[in-house]
Amino acid sequence: MRGYKRTDRLSELIKQEIAELIVKGAIKDPRIGFVTITKVKVSADLSYADVYYSVMNEDWEKTKEGLESSKYFIQSCVGKDLRIKKLPKIRFFEDRSLDYVERIESLIEKVKGERENSENT
Repeated sequence: MRGYKRTDRLSELIKQEIAELIVKGAIKDPRIGFVTITKVKVSADLSYADVYYSVMNEDWEKTKEGLESSKYFIQSCVGKDLRIKKLPKIRFFEDRSLDYVERIESLIEKVKGERENSENT
């Protein structure tokens, strides 16, 4: 990881810590189902850590509510594990890029199917 900025290293560490909390079931909120932490961006002044997440086949709104209500617990756990002087405030954001990719792929498949049908007739 040599050559990375401090914020990049911290972003990756926070991402790993939050993902681990979710996978291990440390967050007991039932609204948080199958969540993937896709990216974390720490601000240059280390004030904020913007955490982007994706949800598979779950209710986005309930997941957001669950993450928001668990935010301080998550922040506390991350702070204990990383042992840094200034822990950025965590903010959660939906990452719907996977939904977008799935939609594009389905449209491509549809066009391919229509093209094959028109060639066969």
